[in-house]
Amino acid sequence: MKTTMMKTAAMILSLGLFAGCATTNDGLEEGIANAQAAADAAMKAAKEAQLDAATAQGSADAALKAANSAQDSAEACNERCGRMSEKAMAK
Repeated sequence: MKTTMMKTAAMILSLGLFAGCATTNDGLEEGIANAQAAADAAMKAAKEAQLDAATAQGSADAALKAANSAQDSAEACNERCGRMSEKAMAK
């Protein structure tokens, strides 16, 4: 009788463990799916940020080129004005 009770207890315990593992796996799979969705969203955001950074870099390069051109024009104008002033003073 003790062996029957022990076998029955072992079976109940085994069923309880399997049932517990089954519910844990479902939760685990859901957690994995949520983590994958979050990782996908983070990857998408990172790619968008990289594209925005590349666009900003292009704009910064264009602004630097325009600033350098303006500085060159200002320096050329300054030289011309200087020469004109020297000629006017010489007369």
